[in-house]
Amino acid sequence: MADKKGLLMMEAPQQQEAVVGQEYAYGSAQVAVDPPPSAAQFCCPSPLSCFLSLCCPFAWLGSCRVVSEKEGALLLTWGKYTSVVKEPGIYILNPCGTTLSKVSTKQQTTDLPNVKLLDLKGNPVVVSGVVFWSIVGVKASVLNVENVYRYVNTTAMATLKQVVSKYPYEADEEGDAPSGGRSTRHGLSLKTEAAQVSKELKDVLQDRLAHAGVKVLAFNLTDLSYAPEIAQAMLVRQQAEAMVKARRLIVKGAVDISEDAVTQLDNKGVKMSEAEKTKVVTNLLTVICGDQKATPTLSIG
Repeated sequence: MADKKGLLMMEAPQQQEAVVGQEYAYGSAQVAVDPPPSAAQFCCPSPLSCFLSLCCPFAWLGSCRVVSEKEGALLLTWGKYTSVVKEPGIYILNPCGTTLSKVSTKQQTTDLPNVKLLDLKGNPVVVSGVVFWSIVGVKASVLNVENVYRYVNTTAMATLKQVVSKYPYEADEEGDAPSGGRSTRHGLSLKTEAAQVSKELKDVLQDRLAHAGVKVLAFNLTDLSYAPEIAQAMLVRQQAEAMVKARRLIVKGAVDISEDAVTQLDNKGVKMSEAEKTKVVTNLLTVICGDQKATPTLSIG
């Protein structure tokens, strides 16, 4: 028995280390669902409620409650959970010591407009997003959080800031790591990987809202831009990068053309000295790479 107990104690730390070593898979949390409903408890949820309602029968005049389509209701009796009902219709509710809380189970949206945050490189960016969600667990949405609608909005805002900060606004052309030595995640960026960012946002938010009975349908980015204070500087940088790329392409093409020209002249039997070849290459590079139209000149001396 002692050996078996010692074996279990040795296996437990190993299992914990295995869990710690694994990367957590976002989106794997199960949404809290409701237990089977029991509408029969509406009229007589507790002996005390029945006794008080019989002593005052006129209280039953206002005991009818209506549950509409795409709506769920939670019944509390003297502050304790009693039942959940999702079927639409009219119900007779004991008026003594009972509270009926309703929530909508329709698909809803939460808009996150113009959220200012920092990307992976520390640049301030302005991001807008929209969350599509619905309540599938009435009991969890009423009992586990104070206000499920405000909770979804606050949690979505925090998730947006957390996930967006893992990506740069745009990836470096040459794959250089940003300041601080952090990796740009294999060239991924907010501009080019909107689908992957949206999926990660949805999975992370789902894990945070699962205990509240909320199912996240989608979390999409609707707008993305640099913050106004650095937008002009980033525009100049983008123009400079575009010019560098164009110049690099022009120079590469000019070198190839010059090399082909010298090779073809040699193949056709045109004998040139090294100085003449250098002059031909220099003239071709000057004409092709120049900003302005080249003006030919002749030496007459």
